[in-house]
Amino acid sequence: MIKAAIIAIGDELLIGETINTNSAWLGKELTTLGISINSSVTISDDQDTIISTISQLAKTNDIIITTGGLGPTKDDITKKAIATYFNVDMREDANTRKHLVEYFNRRGREITQVHFEQAHLPSCSIALGNSVGTAPGIYTNQNDKLYFNLPGVPREMKSIFEENIISLLNDFKNSMNDDYFVYKTIYTTGIVESEIAKRISYLDDENDSIKFAYLPSYSGVRLRLGVLKSELETNENLLIEIENKIIKLLETYIIEEDKPILEAFQEYFIKNNWTISVAESCTGGGLGSLLTELSGSSKIFEGGYIVYSNNAKKVLLNVNEATLNNYGAVSEQTALELANNCRVKLKTDFAISITGIASPNGGTNGKPVGTVWIGISDSKETKATKFVFLKNREANRELSKYTALSMLYRKLKYNI
Repeated sequence: MIKAAIIAIGDELLIGETINTNSAWLGKELTTLGISINSSVTISDDQDTIISTISQLAKTNDIIITTGGLGPTKDDITKKAIATYFNVDMREDANTRKHLVEYFNRRGREITQVHFEQAHLPSCSIALGNSVGTAPGIYTNQNDKLYFNLPGVPREMKSIFEENIISLLNDFKNSMNDDYFVYKTIYTTGIVESEIAKRISYLDDENDSIKFAYLPSYSGVRLRLGVLKSELETNENLLIEIENKIIKLLETYIIEEDKPILEAFQEYFIKNNWTISVAESCTGGGLGSLLTELSGSSKIFEGGYIVYSNNAKKVLLNVNEATLNNYGAVSEQTALELANNCRVKLKTDFAISITGIASPNGGTNGKPVGTVWIGISDSKETKATKFVFLKNREANRELSKYTALSMLYRKLKYNI
């Protein structure tokens, strides 16, 4: 089994000043490639610590990846630590120097000797081009182990990994006799982890060859199936057979586009040339923001209204005062009017409304914290559904957004 270790370097990560998203991203990408993550650690900007950590993890891993410490300032010491670890000198990489000159010239900025420090690499290593920044990644192949050192800036780290490292890892896998996992991910929406486990648990019990993993999030549960390459070569239909059984058992909770709900939702709407608008209270524009996260969202998203107060509901979307007085802002009747009036006003094919009690305060016995009404309107009908989520404000807002997308997606896909 090919194993990898991830080392995030930086005092700012340890003290909580910066959130370490790099390790999570790398872990996901390596797992997708079938490489097992054996260790993931965060350490300080200290040369001795870097060297000792690499030395220790190299004993039990085939691949070592570090992030951070490759910039031009004095606290960027990863390269020097790597050179010391391999007992080599530093040398200037001509291609990196050329890249630095061109990078600064394009931006009309003066380049200094400090910047050129980024072109100096351990003599046993190879530079990995950085198309979005200045500091190159570093690649070292020693004693049948691969060492990668990447910048800490997430977009630079991701760019170097995608443009350079994936191909190197695939070549390494093909050259090794060791086995590795092949994964298949099934995306679901509108169903909780425990219900999925209840429906498919017998498949897990009956198939020792397949490793089941349940990966819940606000956007839905991803079900990951893993099988060793050697076993898949013995029975190439193994994953397909299990996947088909799972699809039948989960039925209308499967995302047919085989991707997260937001991507599937947008793809489905673009395919059908549909438009959508939103009317939001407790989510405060969060659903509209979510719908615009992906490139191409302008093809489906017309706009929306943040109607947080009762006055805004009346003035912006013509909710009847009698409705608010008799039923309240968090009610089926208000959700219906918000969704319908939003759709009509913005002339969209569909509209979603969300009104609820998200925060720890403001709930009553009849309407506890977490009570949310979600309305969906099209030219044929407008319906609203009640949910009672959690007592956590952030969780309620996230659940409201993704539940709304799930409701409309499943309504259109499966006529629910």
